[in-house]
This record gives sequence, C-alpha cells and structure tokens, in this order.
Amino acid sequence: MYEDYYRFRRRPFSPTPDPEFLFKSASHQQALEQLQRGIGRREGMLLLTGDVGTGKTTTTRALLQLVDRDVFTALVLNPFVSENELLRVLLQDFGVVSDSRALQDASRQSLVETLNRFLLSLAHVGASALAVVDEAQDLAPSVLEQLRVLTALETDQQKLLQILLVGQPELQALLGTPEMRQLNQRIARRCTLRPLTREEVDRYVGFRVQLASGVAETMFSERALDLIYEFSEGIPRKINLICDRSLEAGFAALSPTIDETLVGKAAGVLEFTRAGNTEVPSPQPGSGRAPALGVVAAQTKRWLAAAAGVVAGVGIGAALAVLVPWMPGAGPAVPAPPAMLARLALPAPVEFAAGAGPGERQSYSIRTVIFETRPPADATAAMLSELGADAAVVATEGGDAGYLVWVGPYASLADARLMETVVKRRFGFLDARIVAGGPSGR
Repeated sequence: MYEDYYRFRRRPFSPTPDPEFLFKSASHQQALEQLQRGIGRREGMLLLTGDVGTGKTTTTRALLQLVDRDVFTALVLNPFVSENELLRVLLQDFGVVSDSRALQDASRQSLVETLNRFLLSLAHVGASALAVVDEAQDLAPSVLEQLRVLTALETDQQKLLQILLVGQPELQALLGTPEMRQLNQRIARRCTLRPLTREEVDRYVGFRVQLASGVAETMFSERALDLIYEFSEGIPRKINLICDRSLEAGFAALSPTIDETLVGKAAGVLEFTRAGNTEVPSPQPGSGRAPALGVVAAQTKRWLAAAAGVVAGVGIGAALAVLVPWMPGAGPAVPAPPAMLARLALPAPVEFAAGAGPGERQSYSIRTVIFETRPPADATAAMLSELGADAAVVATEGGDAGYLVWVGPYASLADARLMETVVKRRFGFLDARIVAGGPSGR
C-alpha cells in the first residue's frame, strides 16, 4: 500500500518479531550481552522480563541467532502445558523425537531419563542445550517446579540444560513468592527490557526506516516524533502501530512527510492516549465501528472495522486500498490475518457435538466476545476461519443479547488452552474463556 509511495523495499513497522529489525537500545543491548555471557558460561537459569510490547520475543529471536552452533535450542511457546507436555515439547524441539505424540504414553520418569541421556550425549562432545520458555508468567507452579528439577541435571563440571524464562513483570512477582524461593535462588542472571527514551524513539524510527528503504532519511517530522513518544510511552510495539498507521494516513493524503496531524489521527484510530491523559480520543467521523459488549483489544477493533468495510478518517480510494480487493458478488472484504497468526499450527476441532451428555466424550469451546450487531460478528468468525479455526456466530438473548462468536469444540483441555492463548494474545479478545461443551445447536 504505502510501501511503493515512500519507496520502502519492505514494511518498516511490521509487528512480526524479525530479529533483523531489533533496535539495540541501552537495555536491549545490555540484556543481549548478559544473556550471551550467561549461556557461554553455562550458568543454568536465566531470566528476561519486560512489560508488554517492549520487544522480549524479538530479543530472544536475536539471541538464538547469536548463540554458538554447538548450542542445541528448544522454544516453548505455549505456557499452558502440563509437566509431561513440557518434557515432550523439549524432546521434540531438541530433535530427540520427530513427533512428541510418540511419547504420549511415556511416564514422567521415562521422559526425564530420555532427556537426561540426550543431554549427557551432548556433554560428551562439548555441546550444550538451551530451552527458551516464552510467556513464563503464565506457567503453572507445578511446571515451574519441573523446570527447577531439570536445572539439577548436571555433571561434576557443568549444567546439562540451561533455561531462559521470558515473561512480563508479573513473573518476577511470582518468583518472589515463598513457594518459588528454590527456583528463584537458581536464577544466575536477571535482565529487564525498559521502554525507549525520547532520544531512543528518534533513533528507533530512523533505524527501521533506513533498514526498510536503504536511505538514512526519515519522513517523520520532529514534532511527529515527539507525539509518537508521548502516545507510545516508549513501547516499541505501540511505536510500530502508530508509525504504520501514520504512513497509511500519509499515503491517503499523498503527503511526502509525516507531521504531527497525521500522527494524532493515527493515535486516535488506535485509541491511544498521551501519557497522563485518561481521555480516549474521539473516533474519526464515519468510523462506524460496531460496539462490542465484551473486551476487545484496540488492534482487533481496527481489523473488525476493516472487515465490515469501514475505514476511519480516510477517503473512498484509501479505504479500498486498505481492504482486501472486492470480489464480484461478495460481501464485505475480510482482511488477511497477520503473519504471526498465519504461521501458527492450530489444534484441529473435534467432529462430535459440543454438548457432552452422560456417557459421551467431554469437549471444550472458547467463548470469545459478544457484538451488538451481526456484521462484525460474522467478520470476526471469517477471520478466525482464515486461521483454520472452527468459528461460528450464535445469537444470544437476555441481558447479554447480541451475537456471540464461538471457537471449537476441542477434544482436550490442552488444545482448548492453546486456542484460547491464540485468541487472547494474537487476536486481541481479552475476555475469551474456555467453557465445557459449547453453544446449543452447533
């Protein structure tokens, strides 16, 4: 869309955790150096924390590219695993087995012994293993205890397995509880990612623009950068969203520069407020976003507005550029899912009825959000279906009358939890929850 107009070779403010786009601020550089040193010294347990959107995932991806070739790595993305599921994920990611289902019936002791034999084989050839656990603040206490036990796998000279816990500030609070003191004492290095300063925001935007265009010049004015800092509070994810929407607005206005007016409009569409300001900017005229009775993230609201064929604050030509091309005879266009979503391996829904009666198998569904009108609900279900999820819209009555979007059902609670994580963290439905069974008539 705007890439050709501003002569970008690729999208400069993509939300995907591309390690090439990691801007090494003071805290990011320090974290990378500390974690590299800890891995090189095989210190066992490491910790990386940071608020939502500060770049933890991008930093860990960059770290994995920097580790030595003799370090075998495993990445645990789903924090809602049981102790046995954790062990199976590690064995599969380390390449011990090609399919974790082959170990489905193995006991925990057998899984630990298999992992230990693999780690000992690495030690014999001078190699090592690193497990990165993302969203660790959501791990169950029993799983954290299992990780502590795994750090006890060692020879007389070195640790056999290193573990990097990555999570939000709540993880530090969890580790500070009396129940977690044994695990807390094992953490050798603690790194924290901080929001960017005003000067770092300037360099961050310039760094990404140059990387995407090959030109060391930015189209963002100084006052625009001031507003970007104020609205984003130095959070890289927010900076990316504001800059991306500002460039869209600049393209719609055919403006070669991005000034404070365009940034202000972008922040209004995103429903961002300046630091210390509790008032939400009024939506642009003609936004037409359907109000939802549930809690929906601001990014999701933008997708829904686009899916319903409504784009805030731009002309008809720009609106058509924002949306997926219309097909003859088709309804409102549905935007493609973000790249992060498109690459996720989602669990397959079961074929039997959602409601489980006596003697029937139990199933689990995800109750997402209620909309007051049908079009945004249908658009939401369509976008979820694009990801491979089994989504449906059901009319509700009573105090919460509207249109409810359901996902599922799934045969196991683990599959339902994985899908709930996707719906909450990747799609933005913050109040989605798992329920046994599902809506009648599905």
